[in-house]
Amino acid sequence: MSDLRSVSMDVAFEIEQFLYREARLLDRFMLREWLDTMLAPDIRYQMVMAEELSRKNRDPVAAREVMAYNDNRAALEMRVRQFESGVQGMLDPLPRMRRFITNVEACRHDNDGGYRVFSNGFATRSRRLYEHEQLAYGREDVLVRGEDGALRILSRRVDLDDRVIRSKHLLFFL
Repeated sequence: MSDLRSVSMDVAFEIEQFLYREARLLDRFMLREWLDTMLAPDIRYQMVMAEELSRKNRDPVAAREVMAYNDNRAALEMRVRQFESGVQGMLDPLPRMRRFITNVEACRHDNDGGYRVFSNGFATRSRRLYEHEQLAYGREDVLVRGEDGALRILSRRVDLDDRVIRSKHLLFFL
């Protein structure tokens, strides 16, 4: 990773503000706005859990990974429509979500004008008196500029810290 070229303070600030706005939209379940204004048309959204093995084990990391999500734009569109339908019983009443994004590191991505962004996150979800969950995760995003010059997420890889998801469902985005 020594070939990563840092970005200017102005670009770093713009990227951080983009990620904070995204967290706010997701926490408020403003999913249509998130989909329409923050994601590139050819988005790839992945959520991964990795099996924990001894350091002596030399199996390739990819062989130990399980994809919870490996979505393109059409799949994300379908999931957002499900949220909008009001049919999801686990979303009535809506849970309270809080996301914390930290350790944001932005670098230039190749020569295409995009950015590679590493960050850590922590999300909590509370619903009713007895439902409370927490997730810690790392993310690697590739951001590009849309035709309007605004940042868009071209790809996102979410690496969950937990090996097993204890949540009742994954009806949220990280």
